[in-house]
Amino acid sequence: MRKTLKMLIYFILFFTITIPAFFQLNPHFGSNPTKNQIQFYESLPNYQNGEFTNSDAFEMMTGDMSMYEFFKSDSNRKPQESLKHQKIDLKSFTAENTEKIKLAWLGHSAFLMNINGKIILLDPMLGQYASPVPMPSLKRYSKELAFSIDEFDTIDAVIFSHDHYDHLDYSTIKRIKDKVNHFYVPHGLGNHLLDWGISKDHVTQLNWNDNILIDDIEFVCLPALHFSGRGPFNRNSTLWSSWAIKSPYGKIYFSGDSGYGTHFRKIGEEHGPFDIALIDCGQYNDAWKFSHMVPEEAVQASQDLSSTYFMPIHWGGFTLSTHAWTDPVERSLQFAKTVGQRTVTPMLGQILYLNENMDSENSYWWKEL
Repeated sequence: MRKTLKMLIYFILFFTITIPAFFQLNPHFGSNPTKNQIQFYESLPNYQNGEFTNSDAFEMMTGDMSMYEFFKSDSNRKPQESLKHQKIDLKSFTAENTEKIKLAWLGHSAFLMNINGKIILLDPMLGQYASPVPMPSLKRYSKELAFSIDEFDTIDAVIFSHDHYDHLDYSTIKRIKDKVNHFYVPHGLGNHLLDWGISKDHVTQLNWNDNILIDDIEFVCLPALHFSGRGPFNRNSTLWSSWAIKSPYGKIYFSGDSGYGTHFRKIGEEHGPFDIALIDCGQYNDAWKFSHMVPEEAVQASQDLSSTYFMPIHWGGFTLSTHAWTDPVERSLQFAKTVGQRTVTPMLGQILYLNENMDSENSYWWKEL
């Protein structure tokens, strides 16, 4: 009996010490807001009872999701072979093009943009795993990307929507941090960046409806219906957001991750119309219907935003739910056709010129695999 009790005590002590140490010492988890920051957050209308909150009604889970169902192998949940990216010549892409916007989708929610010579990355998750430790089920669909990070000389701005692993990636930050002039992020997310060696002078943290100007390009941090956290002890300690990117050369809306809500129509009224809306339409599930849109809702959000073009994103990168990997784009296009919403579905790495021959960029590349 004493031996059993002794082993039980050792077992409890082991997990009491090692699990917190794992979260504390593993750099992927980042860092939490300071006491001074929390005191400041308490003055914000979207921070209550020690955490950031949504403007619409929100529930984290609205149903059951078994771990077996989530992680089981299913042939239609991911491509049968590694997805190929069209190669981007960064020297050509980064060359200044007066009064033009170039953008390229890098899979999932990551984008490379050139706005009149300013090089911008949106949610640049360029790592291989959407998790703090390598997990085969959360591995990127593509072994190689459209370019090598080493080819970059300077990145003018990096924009993040929130701190989940499929958007904010430690391995990517370590590789790009010395090339980036400035990071623009929602409140709290900057602590992760500072913990990973980025100077405070290179990070600007914003609340919803705050804006920043880079020459003639305006970035507006806007609401989304979602949540945040990189570990079990910091849920909603950082803010999540969408973004409007406005310039004389065109207007872009980037949803980040969001459930469908009233914020889309309000954003459309205050900041639209948009030339293109890049909107989360994948990794949805009935069990978390408030934090991600089904494809039909994503199309409706694009119309609420008064967007000329809708582009389905948050697919083509990782398997983070139980639907077939092509369902987000297939359902989006079907519903968009029904309601008359113009769409664009470029290949991975394909360069788009905003408002130039956009209707011809629906390649349906996934059908050819």
